[in-house]
Amino acid sequence: MDGEIDWQGIEDSCPENRQLAEVVRWLERFHGGDPSLHWQESRRRRADALTALLDASPESHTLISRLQGADYIIGGDEHFVVRVDDDPERVFKITHGDAFGCYSFFSPYDPDLTGKHFHGSINDDPVVYLRRWMLLNSFTGYITRFEGLLPAEGKLRMPRICVSQPTLDATNPTRAEIREHLAKYEFESISEDAFLNFDNRILLTDAAPRNVRIVDGNLALFDVIASMATSRVYEWARGIR
Repeated sequence: MDGEIDWQGIEDSCPENRQLAEVVRWLERFHGGDPSLHWQESRRRRADALTALLDASPESHTLISRLQGADYIIGGDEHFVVRVDDDPERVFKITHGDAFGCYSFFSPYDPDLTGKHFHGSINDDPVVYLRRWMLLNSFTGYITRFEGLLPAEGKLRMPRICVSQPTLDATNPTRAEIREHLAKYEFESISEDAFLNFDNRILLTDAAPRNVRIVDGNLALFDVIASMATSRVYEWARGIR
């Protein structure tokens, strides 16, 4: 993904991001993200990197024990959601299958006049998933924390990632309220439920009321997709600004 961002500044924005960045560096050291790789080889390297990290991580081994016997709830398309007795103020979210949440693909065309130019699809890259939380952590007080890895659901699957977030006791905001609060962080609406900060190029998609809460006047983007805007998206957004 093209576009520039100060990843060191993002990493240093909070302790949770420093932890996420360590995991990203581990995965990149094993995998490297070579775009020339055939998808099967790329997938194998990702699986090897995640498995090596799972085996080397005491936190992951502890996490497996903590989650034994816990009841899993399907939390939308991206995660299983778990409540853990020893940490009742947080919700644990676990990726499943071979997917690491979702990403949004862009289309400049809207023939049905829906107002949407970003559409969700399955994300198979764990680095994209981890950086999503780093970006969101960098500008709001609602922090997502990396908890560890869990074994794959089957022989041909990849290990899963577990993150946690503070519990939320609030109702869904309106789209107008979301726009108002994101404007405080210099995000502009560029499509239905999509916002771009033209200065740092952070793109937020699927920022729909079901994925956002406002608690004590503060944004909690608990299921919003964050990424860096590609040059194509950035230039298109400038053209409609």
